[in-house]
Amino acid sequence: MRFLLAAVTALFLAFSTHVTVADADTFSERFEKGSSDFGGQFGWGYTFDLPPGRDRINIGTLFMFPNWQHNITGIIGESFYKGALFYHAEAGVAIAADRGGNTLWGFSPLMAQYKFLSPNRKWAPNILAGAGFSYGDWNDLATREIATKFEFLLHVGAGVEFFNKDSAWSLNYRLWHVSNSGIEFPNIGLNAHVFTVGMRF
Repeated sequence: MRFLLAAVTALFLAFSTHVTVADADTFSERFEKGSSDFGGQFGWGYTFDLPPGRDRINIGTLFMFPNWQHNITGIIGESFYKGALFYHAEAGVAIAADRGGNTLWGFSPLMAQYKFLSPNRKWAPNILAGAGFSYGDWNDLATREIATKFEFLLHVGAGVEFFNKDSAWSLNYRLWHVSNSGIEFPNIGLNAHVFTVGMRF
């Protein structure tokens, strides 16, 4: 955990010194409708008992998910909600790092992210939500919570993205849910807080 915090701090210091403010023309072109880019999120998560009372297992998770985004709308709206809606798809792995390394491979093709954009600032808050599915052996760890290797994923999160001249980086949080939607029981599910650093190219 200390290594992860040190890595996040190093990334923050490295990239915060290279942020530039884009002018209006560059801003419009950068977020034009139909544009696409690749990125990824890397970080740490931990499961918690939600809703409380079931005494769910605690799993510390290494989270690595590359992603692809496509700008659906271009710049829309006025005032504080001015921004752009992006289609977001990601695939990757969640590793139970403090439980022997059990893995959960995930693919989430049904996701969207809204970025609150302004040409007058070099950062943008964002919100993200979506769904997908996974396959792995977390059911060997969480025998009371999930009963199958195949599981569904739900994501709800928020973050702040900081723009460089040709790329961007972000600090993110998401609430991550894993369950099999009643395919097999028990299925009380797992919920996790996930904190990540992201990059876009």
